[in-house]
Amino acid sequence: MPPDDPLVRAQALVSRALEGHAAPRILEAGCGARSHLAYPAGARVIGIDIRRSQLQRHVGATGLAQGDVTALPLASACADLVVCWDVLEHLPAPAEALAEMARVLRPGGLAVLALPNILSLKGLVTRFTPWWFHVWVYRRVLGDRSAGSEVSDQFPTAFRFVLRPAALRRLAATHGLRVEDVQLYEGPVPQHLRRRHRAADLALGLAGAASRLLSAGYYDTTLSDMIVVVSRAAPDGGDA
Repeated sequence: MPPDDPLVRAQALVSRALEGHAAPRILEAGCGARSHLAYPAGARVIGIDIRRSQLQRHVGATGLAQGDVTALPLASACADLVVCWDVLEHLPAPAEALAEMARVLRPGGLAVLALPNILSLKGLVTRFTPWWFHVWVYRRVLGDRSAGSEVSDQFPTAFRFVLRPAALRRLAATHGLRVEDVQLYEGPVPQHLRRRHRAADLALGLAGAASRLLSAGYYDTTLSDMIVVVSRAAPDGGDA
């Protein structure tokens, strides 16, 4: 991956935050079937997901529990790192989930939130179309025959507008979290669509160019995903 890749940036922040921790405590909130970041040797990784089928497929965690990310079954200030990857967009009450993640994050700890950008073309289409249409697109357009099944990584979306980038910044601040990094980028779904369909590649290219031109470079409708890294301030206001 190139050095400015959003995943590389997030991984670098995580590695730096966990440096020197002999046995960092990590929570994967809505862990799904796999981890998306690398953790140091000795890390204690707890994965929580509301779907048992996802927990049964998960590998890498030292402990798994079925639970709701809006009511985490964990003590306050117990985690050095919280990772929430492609989860918030599926929740009817994402603000409650963020409040819970802030609660379990220890002072000086870090949280990584990965989710689609609701203000992108992909995000708006997802927000205003029904689940059956999403399944159809994944199966017929993107070629994912598992979409809609128990082994799929796609799920119905609620996609509240509180998750737009500026609103998410404000929401984090209300829970005492400081935004360390926000990266908007073109995610794997539109990239896959571009590779499979030349017409889609051209259409997305034109949409991106038009949105950048009309907004004087402020807005790019093809930036479909984002990674937000936040931290909880240490008691003295500095870093842990």
